[in-house]
Amino acid sequence: MKDYLCEDTIAAISTPIGKGAIGIVRISGRKALEILKEIYRTKSGKKKEEFEDRKMTYGVVVDDKGKEIDEVLAVYMKAPKTFTGEDVVEIHSHGGTVVVRKILREVLKRGARLAEPGEFTMRAFVHGRIDLLQAEAINDLINATNEMSAQVAVNQLEGKLSQKIKKIRDKLLELKAFVEVGVDFPEEEVEIMESAQVKEKLNEIKRQIENLLKSYKDGKILKEGIKVAIVGRPNVGKSSLLNAILNEERAIVTEIPGTTRDVIEESVTFHGLPLRLIDTAGIREAEDVVEKIGIERSLKSIENADVVLFVIDGSQELTEEDRKLVEKLKNRGNVIVVINKKDAGLKVSCKDVKDFKACVEISAKTGEGLEKLAETIGRIVMFEPEREIGSDEAVISNERQKQLLEKALESVNKVLNTLEGGYESPEFLSIDIDEALKYLGELIGEVTTEDMLDIIFSRFCIGK
Repeated sequence: MKDYLCEDTIAAISTPIGKGAIGIVRISGRKALEILKEIYRTKSGKKKEEFEDRKMTYGVVVDDKGKEIDEVLAVYMKAPKTFTGEDVVEIHSHGGTVVVRKILREVLKRGARLAEPGEFTMRAFVHGRIDLLQAEAINDLINATNEMSAQVAVNQLEGKLSQKIKKIRDKLLELKAFVEVGVDFPEEEVEIMESAQVKEKLNEIKRQIENLLKSYKDGKILKEGIKVAIVGRPNVGKSSLLNAILNEERAIVTEIPGTTRDVIEESVTFHGLPLRLIDTAGIREAEDVVEKIGIERSLKSIENADVVLFVIDGSQELTEEDRKLVEKLKNRGNVIVVINKKDAGLKVSCKDVKDFKACVEISAKTGEGLEKLAETIGRIVMFEPEREIGSDEAVISNERQKQLLEKALESVNKVLNTLEGGYESPEFLSIDIDEALKYLGELIGEVTTEDMLDIIFSRFCIGK
């Protein structure tokens, strides 16, 4: 478990392990500057006792025997105006696994401990530098797979969603203040808000929460991408379609049926749509154990996909394997039939496939029809291609945020139902408003538990 009192000093490598121009070791805590002084030397070999705040210094790092490890640039950043709110030191060395690990080892010898995943960001939260939504946004930004998901994360990091949640909380707090006048001064002639006014304000709060909840579907798509499974019998052009969308030779394409034995997954922005493409093994009666496993995974991908692209080779008549897949897929509302090989002349067209809501004729070889395919995918998931994310747009993008907003909405509805039923007891109204405030507080991190924070920050990489 992380140190939520932040009493010790933590350190980690904050750049990816492996070959690279630069490697960074980050230290945060009370002993950060002291550790830097112990391991840092000027180029002439002298200790340095004074480090100017936020000024890069050129020198070397030495081990406990005084032997030089590497030439470095070191910077000391004084609390509280740092990312973590603590004293922070960064040591920038040459990249590579050996050198950076050696420097980290010396830092740990001097009294720091290895940071756990997300612990630097957790300390930023504990010290009030960011709220919980902004902390989650940092992780989303690191893991963004397309420009739109990155923009959503940037908006959250800048506090767009937090501001909306805080405004809703402020309105609820104002209502609570009026309601509690009736609780605290029941015998006094104190002017309190009329029931109709309370309902009006609650309905406005309800609309704002509902609008945020509506953004979840788009937010999830932007963050994770639309899961698109490409299925069909062997050798109909599934891998060719994957390569055409990716605009690269990612999957092996041959005339031999069954070349794709496993599920291939790739992320791409396709005509403005963030997609998670899943190229599956051709579905047929398996000829060996390996192919059978691949086909089982293909069938599982169909179950988990947001959209299924059912690829048919239009240059030849439908086969028995095609017809079996038609029967298997025809009752699904998320299936797009893709008639491929239009460039070779079509013996099967969309007119011949009547059991599905959507059908597109394409040529994976020439790219004809791919733009229409993107539009059709967007329509299936009710997502607008080429969507622009506004600089002020607040979007919820994970299940934790969705669940807490749903609970807050449920509590607001309880207050409205109480008023509609004519039960205007201030005590009951206050309890339900408190409940809504609690859930909104959990959302931004004003109400937390260590277990909840452990779950959130454990998803981060070490060094962030």
